[in-house]
Amino acid sequence: MDQSSQAVPLLATPSRQLGAVVRGARTAQGMTLVELGRRTGYSAAQVSRYERGLAPLTDIAVLRLFADALEIAPQVLGLAPDIDRSRRQPVAQQPRNEHTRAGTVTEAVKPYADRGLVTREQWNDIIHGATRELWLYGMAEYGYATDDDVPAILTRATARGCQVRVLLLNPASPESVAIDRDEGHPPGTLAARTRAALARFALMRHRCGPRMRIRVYDGYPTVSVVRGDDAMLVTPYMRFFIGSNSPTFEFRAREAPKMFTRYTRHFESTWTNAEDWHP
Repeated sequence: MDQSSQAVPLLATPSRQLGAVVRGARTAQGMTLVELGRRTGYSAAQVSRYERGLAPLTDIAVLRLFADALEIAPQVLGLAPDIDRSRRQPVAQQPRNEHTRAGTVTEAVKPYADRGLVTREQWNDIIHGATRELWLYGMAEYGYATDDDVPAILTRATARGCQVRVLLLNPASPESVAIDRDEGHPPGTLAARTRAALARFALMRHRCGPRMRIRVYDGYPTVSVVRGDDAMLVTPYMRFFIGSNSPTFEFRAREAPKMFTRYTRHFESTWTNAEDWHP
C-alpha cells in the first residue's frame, strides 16, 4: 500500500494554528486567497475559513494539498515526510496556468513552522557580515538586544559603512497593552521588554555612531523583519498567538525578489512614519 496515504501528523498542532501557518506561508509569498484556492481546488472563502480556524484543518489529504500548493515541506503542517512523491505529480509540474502566469518564476522561500525553530545562530548569521543594510524591525527584538554577540556585530557593520536601523514598537503605545492581553501576559510585560531592549540598543548606538539609528512606531504590529543586505527573516504576526509560535520565512533577494521588494517597501513606509528614539 502507498505509505504516503497512511501518513499521520507528527505534531499535535491545533487546527487553528495550522490555519495560521497556511496564512503565513501564503502572505509571505504574496499569494492571494483566490490563487491558493485555484491551486487547491477550493473557493477563496473556504481557504479563508481554513486559515482563520473556522473550518477544521485536520484532514491529511487537505493538509497535503496545501503543502503542495504552497511548496512547503509537509512537516511544516505537522505531517510525516512524503517519502514517495514520485507517485504524485509535483505542483511545479502541473499546468502552469493553474498556479502562475506564463513566465513567472517560483520564488524560493524556506519556511519554519514557528519562530522558535530558528536558532540564535541563524538569527545572527542573517546580519553577520552586512555591509549595506542591517534592519532589526519588530515589537521588541529582545533576543538581539540581549545577545552578547550583537554589539560587536553592529559595531563591525557600521565600521564597514553599513546603515543599521532598529525599529521597535513604541513602549508607550496602547497596542502594547492589547498585545499583552491577546497573548495572556500580565499588563506591562511587552512595554517593559521593549524599554529594556531600547536601553541596550541605545548603548550599542553610542558605540556605533551616526550610522546606527533607532526609531519607534505606533500601531498594532503586523510583521518582524530582520535584514542583512540581501537576506531576510520575516515573521508575520498572528494575533492571539505568542510571537515564538508564529511561522517564519527565510529568503534572499535573488531567489525571492518580489517578496523581498514587498517587505522592503513595508519597512521603509513604517520607518518614514516612525519617530526617532531618544532615552
